[in-house]
Amino acid sequence: MAFVRHPSNPLLSPRDVKPTHDGWEVLCTFNPGAARHGGEILLLVRIAERPTAGDDNELATCFFDPAKGDMITLRIDKKDPDLIYDDPRVFTYKKQGYLTSVSHLRLARSRDGGKTFTFDDTPAMIGDRPEEMFGIEDPRITLVEGRYYINYSAISTRGVVTSLAVTDDFKTFKKLGVMFTNNNKDIAIFPERIRGQFVCRHRPDGGMFCKPSVWTAYSPDMIHWGRHEQTLTCTPDTWEGGRIGCGAPPIKTPDGWLEIYHASDEKGRYCLGSMLSNLDRPEKVLTRSGRAVLEPTTDYETIGLYNNAIFSNGLTVDDAGVMTVYYGAADRVVAAASCKVSEMIAAAKK
Repeated sequence: MAFVRHPSNPLLSPRDVKPTHDGWEVLCTFNPGAARHGGEILLLVRIAERPTAGDDNELATCFFDPAKGDMITLRIDKKDPDLIYDDPRVFTYKKQGYLTSVSHLRLARSRDGGKTFTFDDTPAMIGDRPEEMFGIEDPRITLVEGRYYINYSAISTRGVVTSLAVTDDFKTFKKLGVMFTNNNKDIAIFPERIRGQFVCRHRPDGGMFCKPSVWTAYSPDMIHWGRHEQTLTCTPDTWEGGRIGCGAPPIKTPDGWLEIYHASDEKGRYCLGSMLSNLDRPEKVLTRSGRAVLEPTTDYETIGLYNNAIFSNGLTVDDAGVMTVYYGAADRVVAAASCKVSEMIAAAKK
């Protein structure tokens, strides 16, 4: 009763994709949403890139300027007294926070059942709105009533929000706007209406009173969400004691809604778990795994931009009932692991 890692892991790495601009470098390829469409397995991958620094003493990054409608490059001497830089992912300059890279979403395609993937040459979606000036990240894809809905994190000086887009063919994408405002991430939309309403998981920041936990919400139109219920909380001093969030969209089974979720311990080590919730009242968890079902052990999972991290927001299920989870490993590469759906149901019940 365990996931089996793909023999070609990592499936996708920075060397497999071209940067968007000349003179830029790709740092990370990770956290893909996943879907089956047109005989292909599609991964909508987060690509983190930045301008190449002139030398080791320079910090170079970029962002979208809504006023100019173009990307702006920022180059800073690492000895600049106005620079605070103690995290490889973020920094503060003149009291303004920035990311060390900007992310867009790019499609990787497999026509051989997921054995190999090839990136498209150009981005599928980029940050081009005020709330997306520092990039767009971590997409989840749900097929609902014949259309593919994509939610993603959007980063800017306004904060971190979750936005929604829709596509019918993975060629054109229509942005529908903001779903949830600041510090609410890890949204996963259910693949069908429940009691006439759309349903999603979301993960607001609990502040000083509650660690980040999973909530459930309902909507008549996918934009306006209410009837919020806290659904899944952290268990102190365990593998899910630090924070907890949903993964890929839920899978409907006779035993309930099956979900592969992520959690971290108090030291920030990220693993995956399995849970089942009520089919008619998905805010009610039936059971969840007592132990992690996939945890970082390999070099590509333990060493990267963020060490000891397995983070998934995309999976597929084939006709034989085999689930393949696609995940970001150490915030740097894409990897995959597979098992039977029935095994994850059994894991949730333990």
